[in-house]
Amino acid sequence: MQKNQELMGNTFKGKMLLLVLSICFIITSCSKDDDSSPSELSNDIENQNYVRIIEENIANLPINTQVAIALVYNGTTEYIGITNNNNNKLRGVNNAESVFEIGSITKAFTGICFSKMITTKEALLSETLQDQFNFLIPTGGSITLEQLANHTSGLPRLPTNIDEVVNFDIDNPYANYSTENLKSYLQTDVNLNSVSGTEYLYSNLGMGILGYTLAQKRNTSYEGLLQDIIFNPLNMENSTTLLDNVDTSKLVEPRDINGNIVSHWDFSETTSAGGSIKSSVTDMSKFILKNFEDNTVFNLAQSETFDIGNNFYMGLGWNIFKADGYELLNHNGGTGGFSSMLMLDKETQTGVIVLSNVEDYNDAIEELCNSLFVEINE
Repeated sequence: MQKNQELMGNTFKGKMLLLVLSICFIITSCSKDDDSSPSELSNDIENQNYVRIIEENIANLPINTQVAIALVYNGTTEYIGITNNNNNKLRGVNNAESVFEIGSITKAFTGICFSKMITTKEALLSETLQDQFNFLIPTGGSITLEQLANHTSGLPRLPTNIDEVVNFDIDNPYANYSTENLKSYLQTDVNLNSVSGTEYLYSNLGMGILGYTLAQKRNTSYEGLLQDIIFNPLNMENSTTLLDNVDTSKLVEPRDINGNIVSHWDFSETTSAGGSIKSSVTDMSKFILKNFEDNTVFNLAQSETFDIGNNFYMGLGWNIFKADGYELLNHNGGTGGFSSMLMLDKETQTGVIVLSNVEDYNDAIEELCNSLFVEINE
């Protein structure tokens, strides 16, 4: 149970070491020698620097899995699709419209929904957890919505009353955590890992609660919130939190690290805001472009709300890294059969999204995203 639950999002600080390395590459303009041998991928992708980077990072992509990439730079968007076919060789594939689970990248969307409701005065950064419920929360009631959004609430990564969940499924761990389970947790089970507002501690639980309370304020679902604030305005027609809404001809099968088909993940209303979005790189490129704009709502989500230290910061849902004049926004994601990474630089108007249908492959996916980000910034 622990392995599957931990997949939805990884700790920010450790993973961002890869980004620090990438920034060193950008600053020094150094690059690796291309000593890779010719492959079938070389015939499918025109830019051979991309081929080299892909082969260096995902040469061991499991059979029958695939990766979808969007590169946004110089005012254009370029799509790259890769699959490992049954000959165990990487090949190009057109999968820009294919739908993947993006996991914890969902949290950046939740932060933007929060920002929107702050600008419309439907929510406040300083509102407390206790303000959202009509029952007493003995421990943690003073946690603010801002602390939920920037992972400083002190709440654990996951709720500790999983044993109360009816029909709990280890292969679909977020599907059945009900409002009654959340109520029970808040009333009797909260044990904070740090004093609220003092320390960065990644929490899927906290972000789930934030999205749930925002949706409740509008008397809608988390899906309805996203459709109204982000998906519909950006024409993200292949994006949703609900599997039933996805065109099955576009839905990619989730696979484990060995390439075996596993189960898709469903999310309840109380967990959805932490990792439920399914999307394509075509849609995600629209999201990247919107984040480049000087927009009040998106600017607010990108603003620093907590200093983690060593050039790392939190916005509202966004991870932020600042060094040597660069300010980069990012988030990764992982569910039971998918891994993903998003990175963008608002000043240079460059961004990369990488989606894959393979579980627990985040290091390779993040390194691929970082390396491609370096390439389009050179």
